[in-house]
Amino acid sequence: MSVESEFKAIKALFEVWAVAGVPTGIRYPKTQSGAVGWSCEQFGIKGVGSRRDFRTTSPEHGTIVKEIKDLIAKLKPVEEVGTLKRNNGKVEAARGYRTQKERRFAAEDQTAHYRAMLENTLTQLQETRQTLASLERDLKVELQRAAELRRENAKFQEDNAQLKRLLVTRNGILHIVEQP
Repeated sequence: MSVESEFKAIKALFEVWAVAGVPTGIRYPKTQSGAVGWSCEQFGIKGVGSRRDFRTTSPEHGTIVKEIKDLIAKLKPVEEVGTLKRNNGKVEAARGYRTQKERRFAAEDQTAHYRAMLENTLTQLQETRQTLASLERDLKVELQRAAELRRENAKFQEDNAQLKRLLVTRNGILHIVEQP
């Protein structure tokens, strides 16, 4: 990788970190001289090892080195970025106060969100109840049909037993009976 492409990769990474914060556990340079030779294999940075190239007065790379130097000054860990607010390069504590109007709008948005969730849940509940009622009706019909089939089966078994008794009482001889 050329020196110029390495500078561009460092600059792109630092631009992201200047906004989002440096990920936890990553060592990063805090000064321009600390950036000489700095590498981060997790993000594909091999580093520029020459102080001659990493100077703002360098005719070839001076402008991008100056941009990297400015970005280094803005780098903060992720934990600090969440609690700090940036205004025109100045860093000041984030303000915890919200106006009553903002709080009311936020509460109205939350209320609308929760109402939509409630309506969705109620719709699902009603559909489930209707499905359950339909299944209960179907079950009752099937239970009645099963009871009817059991009665019919019992009647057939009784008729069969009676026919067997008649057959035995007639000396066990089978007779062919033709129907007219």
